[in-house]
Amino acid sequence: MAWIAALALCPAGTPWAQAPGPAITPPTRDLDTLRVTASILPTAANDAGQNITVLGPERLEAWRGRSVAEVLAAQAGLMVDRSARGGGYGALYLRGADPSHVVILVDGVRQNDPLSSRGSAVDLNTLSLERIERIEIVRGSASVAHAEAIAGLVHLHTRRAAEGASASVAIGGDGLRSRHAGLSGGGWSLAASDREDGDGRHGFQGVRAFDAAGEREVLPALSLRAAFGYSDSEGRGFPDDSGGPRYAVLRELDDRHARARQVSLQARYRPAVGEIEARWARFSREGDEDSPGVAGGARDPIGLPALAAQTDYRRDELQATWRRPLGGVGEFGAGVLHQREHGRYDGRIDYGFFQAPVAFAMQRTTDAAFAELRWRHGSWTAQGGLRQERRRDAGAGADHASQPILSLQRQVGASGAHWGASFSRSSRPPSFYALGHPLVGNPGLRLERAEHRELHYATAGDAAWPSRITLFGARYRDLVDFDGGPPPQLVNRARIEADGVEWRSGRRFGNDWRLGLDGAWMRVRDPLGGVVLRYRPRLQAGADLTLPLGQHELSLRLHHLGRRFDSSIPTGGRWLAAMTTFDLALRRQWGPATVLLALDDATDARGEEAIGLDTPGRRLRLALRWDLQ
Repeated sequence: MAWIAALALCPAGTPWAQAPGPAITPPTRDLDTLRVTASILPTAANDAGQNITVLGPERLEAWRGRSVAEVLAAQAGLMVDRSARGGGYGALYLRGADPSHVVILVDGVRQNDPLSSRGSAVDLNTLSLERIERIEIVRGSASVAHAEAIAGLVHLHTRRAAEGASASVAIGGDGLRSRHAGLSGGGWSLAASDREDGDGRHGFQGVRAFDAAGEREVLPALSLRAAFGYSDSEGRGFPDDSGGPRYAVLRELDDRHARARQVSLQARYRPAVGEIEARWARFSREGDEDSPGVAGGARDPIGLPALAAQTDYRRDELQATWRRPLGGVGEFGAGVLHQREHGRYDGRIDYGFFQAPVAFAMQRTTDAAFAELRWRHGSWTAQGGLRQERRRDAGAGADHASQPILSLQRQVGASGAHWGASFSRSSRPPSFYALGHPLVGNPGLRLERAEHRELHYATAGDAAWPSRITLFGARYRDLVDFDGGPPPQLVNRARIEADGVEWRSGRRFGNDWRLGLDGAWMRVRDPLGGVVLRYRPRLQAGADLTLPLGQHELSLRLHHLGRRFDSSIPTGGRWLAAMTTFDLALRRQWGPATVLLALDDATDARGEEAIGLDTPGRRLRLALRWDLQ
């Protein structure tokens, strides 16, 4: 396997997604690729100060039938602790931070739920890949418009197919079944999907989703767009820290059910002085969770009690943004945000000899103003942004936060290569769960804060090997942590320091073969207590190779995940072994039909996702898509 490391450590650089798409490409409409979520100003991924990966339709096609969690876990620098097959909570770790510090967007609407006991982290296994056409991954602090993304941001864009109808099905081992159907006309689209994964004995995940959207140009300078999304998910798996199928004493599974809805109305007006965009969005989520608890063991002789909880969360958001070009020397953008959140938690904890009711309700109002300016002078480009924010929690005082972003880039010669440096500070409020829980909550919690410094070098997008390498340092402080007391309580205590290097590179050869390389090396530590943090591998690396073979196209993916630390109640802490997986997929198109035959984890690499929970292993997957224009 020495050649794996050699491939992974090649010169680093620009997103492999920037290479031209393969010969077999699903019919899609342009998704405004010059506007990535890392800035409120029009920006190409390769020109942004942040390290961005864009996975377009051509990259996602080989993943059809698999889960959002699996797609993200295959990207260097991203770690997901549970796959959909395991039925557990799929939490995303990025740049050393906790999953609650990563914002997940679907069509611009934030999916994070502050009522979660995991600190507003998103369960990626509840999101359907069948409905997704493009994924943007922003590492580090994102735009001033998304200040809560103190570790990074993932933006999922739903499909916007060309006029016509489409349908797809996929089947595979371990109970994999997925179906998707879409219909679109002049300015409108409808889509529905259904996916199941897992054997039901050790884990199961089911996701059903429906999306509808309509767009119309009312005047030559004014367009309106309305969108609706609904998803219903069900998950069953062994509880966190239980030791999984191998070590769990209690064999009953966690049972989680969630229903999420989002509605958005957007208007774009293009007067002579730039562009004005206004959007109202509502996101709501109802959740039910029933856990059998975890028996005592080596790490904790008492274990975790059984619990049941119902949650109801709603967020309304109104945002307006104005963008204006400044001749040929730059761009300026400014905006305002008003947001109202309501959440209710109703549960009970079963200690065996009595049941303790746990109920609370929270409300929060957030007002913010933000601006970004990009200025060019010769070979230099400077960009700065500032967000001023005021939050008010019902029954408590107001929090004020000032969050700056600054980057500087310089083009090297006439080749288009450039280097850049950036600095940012960001913060996020404690979750409703951390503030309001009657047993461990603490209404006096402060904002969690982060500071990122980055230095990067990128070649031109049309270079022989378009590449980008990023050096970063991230400092997280005042993080919410559990203090055993007495009394037990959540406090602002934890700190995390992360330093590392990320690289990406790609090459299209003369025979149309396309090679992509990516990787990340990171050192993460707790500077206060010396605690070894879970799910923070030091090394991740991957290689993609796409081979057009006549009427067929073969996609190969190699991914290495370094060893990482984990802990469970029955076993205590230990290191999970490193593993390397190899996936392959063969596609062929017959008229309007595209057939995909894939073998996931072809070498059947054996390892553990978490202590006692084995990786899924080899699986054959067959997918068929039919497009009618």
